Parts: sequence; structure tokens; C-alpha cells
Amino acid sequence: MGQTLYVWLLCACLLFWLMGVHNRLMRLRARALAILSALEKQVSSGIVPLQHRLVASPADTSNNASDEYRAEWLQALRLMEEVWAAPRRDRLDIDVQQQRTESWAKLMTAWSAWVSAPPDLAGPCVPDSFRLEWEASTAKVIVISDALNAILKDYNEGVSEPPACWVAHFFGFKVSALIGIK
Repeated sequence: MGQTLYVWLLCACLLFWLMGVHNRLMRLRARALAILSALEKQVSSGIVPLQHRLVASPADTSNNASDEYRAEWLQALRLMEEVWAAPRRDRLDIDVQQQRTESWAKLMTAWSAWVSAPPDLAGPCVPDSFRLEWEASTAKVIVISDALNAILKDYNEGVSEPPACWVAHFFGFKVSALIGIK
């Protein structure tokens, strides 16, 4: 009778430990998804509307180099919008995070080229009000992505440290790539 009691106690402790590991991973994943949703919302409500505002404003036809940089930036912004708005089964998947990082890097490269284009007689290629609005929106995206990366680091540690990694593998938790927004 005494040995079966110990076996049942051991099984109960093991079951509660498994539930604790699972719940911790679920909490970390839920926090990461919540911050990722905030990041996606900031991109869709803060960055993408700038494209529509810029397309609605007439282009300065006196500076052809500026128009090329502007067109490259708009193309990179449209690509980023497609990548970020695409429906995904697993939003924390490594490939998805890499696509987001690459689209952001292309957008920022195009932005840097456009902003650093030499001014013409009418002034800078990028209007100051638009540049300030862009910098404010990108600063918010960077802050949110830093918070996301901090949570993803905790999540990745939880998924990859033994013995919790066995539970994570059993329940389908996977390591997620950090998002490279700078």
C-alpha cells in the first residue's frame, strides 16, 4: 500500500510539472503573439497609410532622381505590406519572421536612398513634415519590435532548455526567429 501511494504521488507531481511547463510556454507564446499583433497594427496603421498619402500627393517632376528613389521606396513599402498582411498559420514561424525582417530591411534601404538623394532647387527630395511623420512611425515600430524580441528570447529559452524541450516538442512548440527591425 505504501509503495503505490508513492508512485501515485510521483505521477501527480510529474503531471503538475508537465502542466506548469505547458502553461508557461502557452503564456509566453500568447504574450509574443499579442505584441506581434501590436507590431502588425503599428505597421498597418502607422507605416502603410504614409504610402497612400504619398501616392495621393503629386510627384515633383523636376527631379527625376528623386522620383526614382520615391518609386523604389513605394515598391518596397508595397512589398512590406504584402508580406506583413498575408494570412499565416503560424505567425511566429522562422520563415515568416525572416520575410518580415527582409521586407523591413528593403524598405529602410530604399528610405535611406531617398532621403540622402541630393536636393534640387525646390528643396529636399523628402518634405520635412513627411520625414518627421515617417521617423515617428518607424520609432514606434522599433520600440514594439524590441519588446517582441525580448519576449521571443524568453520563449525560445523555454522551448529549447531541457527537460522542457521535450514537452515543447510533444506539444508542437517551435523556436521562433527574432525580428530584425532596426
